[in-house]
Amino acid sequence: MLLTFINRRIHRNAAGLDWFAAFGSCIWAGAVLIALRTRIPDAVSIFLGNVMFSAGYLFLHCSMTRFFARGFRLFRIQACLLALQVASQFEFGLQQPNTTYRLIALSIILAAQLAIIAFFVFRHTPEFMRASGWLMGLLLSLLCLGNLVRLVGLLLYAAPQNYLRGGSMLAWTVLNTTVLQCGVLVAFVWMTAARLHHDLEVQALTDPLTGLLNRRGIEMFAKRAIATSQRNCLPISAILFDLDEFKRVNDSFGHLCGDTLLIAISRCIGQKLREGELLARLGGDEFVVLLGSTGIDAANAIAQRMRTAIEELRIDYEEREVSATASFGVAELGDPGGDWKDLLLSCDRALYAVKQGGGNLVMGGN
Repeated sequence: MLLTFINRRIHRNAAGLDWFAAFGSCIWAGAVLIALRTRIPDAVSIFLGNVMFSAGYLFLHCSMTRFFARGFRLFRIQACLLALQVASQFEFGLQQPNTTYRLIALSIILAAQLAIIAFFVFRHTPEFMRASGWLMGLLLSLLCLGNLVRLVGLLLYAAPQNYLRGGSMLAWTVLNTTVLQCGVLVAFVWMTAARLHHDLEVQALTDPLTGLLNRRGIEMFAKRAIATSQRNCLPISAILFDLDEFKRVNDSFGHLCGDTLLIAISRCIGQKLREGELLARLGGDEFVVLLGSTGIDAANAIAQRMRTAIEELRIDYEEREVSATASFGVAELGDPGGDWKDLLLSCDRALYAVKQGGGNLVMGGN
């Protein structure tokens, strides 16, 4: 419990932490109530204690839903399972006390709840937190299996009158459940740490204005792409472009208008790209596109389509229409031993020639 609340305080902006704290609180409270059986009324120990476990798993499902930013499609099923748990524990715990039936109902419903959550976690865990997410899914699956093992034991052998003195099988079930519950807490702490690390990496590689890759980000991806293309003897090209007379836009309409134009152009060009083609903002009004498995002729054609798209783009800013044109320098990496700097330099030379010619043109070469 302490670990849960420390994690919540450290990662305040992470989604789902409040729900996870509620899950931990319910599991802890349920365990305490059951452990106090014979010292407190059965209505509190048996009924409320067992219901707290189902409520906790409902909150865990909500936590995972928020954490992975997914819809609540399975929430109704979890809510129905909680309602069934309440009804079964009331019936076999208070109205017509029957330990065997009560534990059978408890095992079936908890196993169903855990199976749903484990399936959800396995399905929606992103690549960057695969280790921690799959650990969470594995622990939940083991908890589900533990309930199924208890169910089989109850079907084969009637439950003892005092569950806490029910022999080695039930004792090991309690112990395993406790250890796995603690593992779930640790796995979630690991998941939140993995998400924080990923978010920091994304911020370091992303341009805050446009959401595109920044200079550092495109350099990192370009090194990998170039290495792959050279290893597989495939062409690789790049397109470097900047806006013509962008300073005039800032001077005439203000920097906020210039930022709006840059965002609009980023989205416009991004929609023209195919899968695997990367667009980055190097700074100011300068952008670059990395084209894997693309020769110079195809790259020139792509740049020409981009030039036309920017020329036709119009944005409305404070009841005024703003437009722009752009100059494009295109190059293919011809040297087998060349790197990203060589490719970018070739593009820059072509772009310089376009600027000298008046702009709003595409020029390419090796």
